[in-house]
Amino acid sequence: MIGLPDELKTIWAGTGGSGNASKASLKLDTSLELKTGQLKVHLLDGKHADNKCLSAQQTIQKGELRLQDLGYFNLAGMKKQSKVGGYWVSRLQPRTCVTQVDGTAIDLPYFLKNIAKDQYSHFEMDVLVGSQEQVNARLLLWKLPQEAAARRRAKLTKNAKKQGRMPKKSTLVLCDWNIFITNTEKDKLTLEECFLLYGVRWQIELLFKLWKNYSGLGHSRSKKPYRILCEIYLKLLVVLFQHWIVLTSLWGKPKRSLVKGTQMLRE
Repeated sequence: MIGLPDELKTIWAGTGGSGNASKASLKLDTSLELKTGQLKVHLLDGKHADNKCLSAQQTIQKGELRLQDLGYFNLAGMKKQSKVGGYWVSRLQPRTCVTQVDGTAIDLPYFLKNIAKDQYSHFEMDVLVGSQEQVNARLLLWKLPQEAAARRRAKLTKNAKKQGRMPKKSTLVLCDWNIFITNTEKDKLTLEECFLLYGVRWQIELLFKLWKNYSGLGHSRSKKPYRILCEIYLKLLVVLFQHWIVLTSLWGKPKRSLVKGTQMLRE
């Protein structure tokens, strides 16, 4: 998300509203193919919901695996991808309805408390996800170390206090676990492999950091709205051209560094 001067709200509408929400902002809907480095970027209004972005609706091919951020959680899209033989791994959106395959509802906080009492550090089961748009999936649970869980609870409590409320106890229970769903079969991807593989999704965040910190995307010294917008367009062209050069020279090297590659191009 790139914040813009309010004067540009008729071109790229932001979330607006109260507080510090910008009336104008630009969203970069980005997907990265990890094997080849192929990059797809769509420009959208900042107010556009992540789970309705083009990349969230994009149909993957048979046998392909999609790692998606929680903001892109979309059961209709995931069901569509499953029908064509595509695979996905996603964190579970809080308060999403989860039932056993026989239709029995699962009270997730209560269920997590019980398996914690039974000393389970990880657990999986077949479930149906969603109430109206139901999707067949494996529910994958991995208990976090106490320090990591405490950081999550502290962050959740801090955010809730900003909104003038306190988090529910049932919500705090969820902070003790990593909770994922996937439609991959066990013989293709084990529980441990799913959690390990999902960590690779962080590469897209590192790519955004690279663009902002090393290419100045989203930064401008100007106070003229349209000059700022032109700078953003130009820098987007630069980072895409830069990425193309990186693909042809570095992507096939397992010990590559995109930061060092970018520095070399700048020099």
